[in-house]
Amino acid sequence: MYKQKQWLAVIRENNCVVAKVAFHKLKLDILELFEYHSEIESGSSKEQNEGVVREVPGEERSTVGKPLEEKFWQEERLQNRRTGLLKNWLDNNHVPISKLRLAVSCPGVITRMVTLPLLSSHDMNRLLTEQVEQYFTLNIADYVVDYRLLERFSEEGELRQRVLLAAIPRYQWEKLWTEWEEIGLRPKVVDLAADGLARLYSKLTSKEVHKAKVEEETSLDLAIVDLNPERAEFVLLEHGMFFLYSDIEVASDNLKNLRTALSRASEGLGTGESEATNFDLQTVKQHACTKGEIELTLGNVLQSLAEFFSFFAARHFGKSIDRIYITGEYSDIPFLEEIFQSNLEIPTQAGFPNGWQPRFSRKAKTFQKSSMKYGSLYGLAMREG
Repeated sequence: MYKQKQWLAVIRENNCVVAKVAFHKLKLDILELFEYHSEIESGSSKEQNEGVVREVPGEERSTVGKPLEEKFWQEERLQNRRTGLLKNWLDNNHVPISKLRLAVSCPGVITRMVTLPLLSSHDMNRLLTEQVEQYFTLNIADYVVDYRLLERFSEEGELRQRVLLAAIPRYQWEKLWTEWEEIGLRPKVVDLAADGLARLYSKLTSKEVHKAKVEEETSLDLAIVDLNPERAEFVLLEHGMFFLYSDIEVASDNLKNLRTALSRASEGLGTGESEATNFDLQTVKQHACTKGEIELTLGNVLQSLAEFFSFFAARHFGKSIDRIYITGEYSDIPFLEEIFQSNLEIPTQAGFPNGWQPRFSRKAKTFQKSSMKYGSLYGLAMREG
């Protein structure tokens, strides 16, 4: 059985995951995996806290506009350090940069679904570049817009096509592209991490996968919640097709501390028999309290999802989402399924449909316990072309 091998990378604000994978149909092997975390954050570096300021070579620094000048040089210096560290990390792990296929996740991405008459590739490209502003209620000059054809279909005897538009803040895109050029990376195609998630869950719930399960998950409308540090990303699928995307900040420090506390409590279950009853009572009380804290911490996420689902229902004659899937780095936090289901009244599952999992090689085995973090990577592996 032939499996296509490829090198992939998913890039987030302060995180980069690179993997060598082999993929055929729905069988995915993770042959190698490396994860990079940048500890240099704009506005919070040691140099900034200590008031270190870069001198401008050959010039006398004026007090006029001084804060803006210092901030500019400081941001440039931090960006150069980030790029240098990332390049060294890629080199040290012998990553073939020229072979990388990329997916990105950054704040402020906006998507639109548009239905168009059947057009030639040339005419559609012209329409969606020269007249794309008609599909957005924002200053499109501040964004870089790309599109992807999702499907062609017949409606009332006319051939039509459904297209996904994605607008990325221009400053974010230019920052990413500058960094890639300095590293030596010139990708021909860049995917959205959210689109990778949509592709993964669509394929895992497709009719071909569920021939023995008559219409169980083949026509469901799904919500995918990618819960990661700093941000939660939401993707809605309409019958397996990308429909809507949004994101929101999360209180990641709170979630991290709560997860750590629960992990330590679980480790305490190995106490002696004489202490078991008291410990169990304490654990029950602690877990009840922790569940409430998790629910409170995710309050803005739950509220945003409720509004998201209302928007979906308003465009589907009152029908709501059929199922929620939770994935991402924080998807292993206890009580999530219960919290989401009780607040949103929609069946919820953490992980991938029908117990699907990629296979990790011996080299990548240490990442297997965190396999739900890499959904966008798996979806990128399934991209055709």
